[in-house]
Amino acid sequence: MKLFATLVITSTTILFGVTIPVVYAQAQTPAYRLIERDMAANNRIQVQITPGRATPISFTQTDEAIAYILVADPSRLVYTTDTDLKSGRATTIFLRAIQPLKFPGATTTAITNLLVQTVDKTGQKRLYNFDIVPVRRNTGYVGIQIANVIGSGTALRRGAASESSAIAGQQTLLIDKNRRARVDDIETGLRIAINRGYTNKSDPVVPKVQQVLSLLRNSRVTIKEAATSVGIPVEVISELGRIALNDRLLRLGQQR
Repeated sequence: MKLFATLVITSTTILFGVTIPVVYAQAQTPAYRLIERDMAANNRIQVQITPGRATPISFTQTDEAIAYILVADPSRLVYTTDTDLKSGRATTIFLRAIQPLKFPGATTTAITNLLVQTVDKTGQKRLYNFDIVPVRRNTGYVGIQIANVIGSGTALRRGAASESSAIAGQQTLLIDKNRRARVDDIETGLRIAINRGYTNKSDPVVPKVQQVLSLLRNSRVTIKEAATSVGIPVEVISELGRIALNDRLLRLGQQR
C-alpha cells in the first residue's frame, strides 16, 4: 500500500496548500473544465486563479445570463463580465488576481468565495458558489465552462460515456486492465485505509473523499470530474478503489 501512502502525502500537501495564500500547482496542458450545471449549482466548485492571467467562468453552454455577482473578500480579486450585467446578456465572468488591498473594517481570507446568480429564459434563478483558490503557477485548465447535460450530444457527456454510467451512484473507475471500482468500493477503501492506519480521520484527504462520494451519489458526473471539482487527485480515489478490490479478492481466497 506504499502507493496509497505516497498519494495521500501528495494530496495532503495540495489540500493543506488551500489554507494558505499561495498554492504551488504543477503546470498541465490547458483545457476548459466542463462542469454539469446541476453539479455546479448544488456544490462548491474550486476555481484556481494565477497572477497575471485571467480565468473565465462561462455560462455560454447554458441558456442562463448572469444577473448578480458577489466576491466575499474583494481584497485579492477583481472581475469583469463580457457584457454589462444590466443588459441581461452577460454570460462570462473574467477573474484576475491583484495585489492585496486593505479595506477598513473588512475581513480577509486566503480562499474566498464567489457567488454568482443567474437567470434562464424561463425566469428560473440559480445561485452558484465558487471557491477561489490562488495558485502561483499556471493551472491545469484555462477556465470553467458550466454546461447543460441533455442526452449524449454535449462534450461533457461524450467524455463521460466511456468512463461511467449516467446514473448517479453507479459510476465506475478503471483500476487496472480487468477491474473497475464502483462508488461503494471507494467508500470501502476509505474505511479500510482509516482502519489500517494508512491515513486518519483528521487528514484533510478524508473529507475531500467524502465530498467526492456525495457528488457521485447525487450528481451525474464521472469520478474524475468529481475528484477534480473538489481538488483531490483522481489517483488517490483510484488507490482507494484498488484497496477495496484487493481486500475483497483476499477474503475470497481465504474462504476457499
